[in-house]
Amino acid sequence: MKQENHSNARTNIHIRSLINNSDSTNLELSKRFEVSKNTICKWKNRTTFEDKSSKPNNIKYSLSYDEMELLIHLRSTTWWALDEIVELVYGEVSASKRSAVYRLFKTNNINNVPQEKKEEAKKFKEYSPGYLHLDVTYLPKINGKKRYLYVVIDRATRLMFYKIYDNKTAINTQNFVLEAMDFLPFNITHILTDNGLEFTNRLLKSKKGESCKKASLLDEICLKENIEHRLTEPFTPKTNGMVERVNKTIKDNTIKINKYQDLQQMEADLYNFLQTYNTVKRHSSLRKELNVKTPLKAVYKWYELEPEIFKEKPIDFENKVISLSKLMQGIKQQPCET
Repeated sequence: MKQENHSNARTNIHIRSLINNSDSTNLELSKRFEVSKNTICKWKNRTTFEDKSSKPNNIKYSLSYDEMELLIHLRSTTWWALDEIVELVYGEVSASKRSAVYRLFKTNNINNVPQEKKEEAKKFKEYSPGYLHLDVTYLPKINGKKRYLYVVIDRATRLMFYKIYDNKTAINTQNFVLEAMDFLPFNITHILTDNGLEFTNRLLKSKKGESCKKASLLDEICLKENIEHRLTEPFTPKTNGMVERVNKTIKDNTIKINKYQDLQQMEADLYNFLQTYNTVKRHSSLRKELNVKTPLKAVYKWYELEPEIFKEKPIDFENKVISLSKLMQGIKQQPCET
């Protein structure tokens, strides 16, 4: 087997073995092999003659463990392009983050996408508008009361809709999906959720250990509206990565930077960001896929491609989004502390 030494090594395994087995003094060996006495001392006291790893004992990664776990999972399950994953997780493609993610993929041997996986990634993008990712996330307590944000994002257009609820229940899921159907300008074909009890009865079991066969309220809507309800693998919430990421984007731009005196202030701030996200925020993935910059422009583009899947014209939808924003701006607000 080919011997490999550190590039600055002055000795090889044979010389190290000679040093270790020699009865000569350190000074004599130092002169003989033209190395320092410290080097002679080191190899005399070693039991093996291979170079030790120069890797630090404690490596400071630029990515957290949770970030690495999510990034690896997204790459190995979707096989999206590097820039698409970076934008999904971090909201933008910066050089530092892109470099860190690339190194992570290379370390885990997933930097090159296998040919068969390229076809799978292509299939993911082939869905027209109407494939929704649905999730519920927590909001900060106001006046001691916890609230929840139901969030849905469309895979093709990145169009988003959300609403605040007091509880995370099946009936609220039903009401939210009905409101999302009314808000979105196109027909819904798929809804992807995790296995929470607000979405499915899949994990419910009877006292005898039998699985629940009763359809959840969400399943009832999907059956009635001819929508396919898909579920992630149990106990793996990160598999619904698109909506997991957008939850973070919402919080980073609202509740994490502002403080609210009451629910109305928080609600107004959240709905203002919803309008900004859908009409102003740029998405590099949309630019690559459709040559547009915002979810609203993606709606216009898809209307040109597949007008038959739409319930209303893009201009009518745009007016609805603007009206929603004006309605929320009319709510009396106190200045937020930032």
